[in-house]
Amino acid sequence: MTLAVGPDVDCNGVSTGYLSLSQATSSSRLDECDLQVLVAWLGHARTRGIDAIMDLTVRPWNVSGAEAILGVFESHNEQASWLIVRCVSGWTVARCADGFVSNASIFLAEILDLIDADLPG
Repeated sequence: MTLAVGPDVDCNGVSTGYLSLSQATSSSRLDECDLQVLVAWLGHARTRGIDAIMDLTVRPWNVSGAEAILGVFESHNEQASWLIVRCVSGWTVARCADGFVSNASIFLAEILDLIDADLPG
């Protein structure tokens, strides 16, 4: 497992302790635009209890067509609270607590908005 986006990732592709954007792009098949959306979202989501987004794509999920699987972690939880999945039809999010799965969206930002709606404050 590698951090796709962590608190010390620089948007210019410079690694400051975690994973650089160029490395994350090659490991999780996310383009730079998606990574910048994640970095910007994590910047404000951290103030609401999100600790990190981890690239879980390389794990043996056996999910047909999944191009990327990202775990979203809250600071008080060692397990992912949400899984964001990118496949041919777009992005979707699954809430781990109750198994809710969103409809697919072509926009990652819309999926992140669903997580925002779940966060306190």
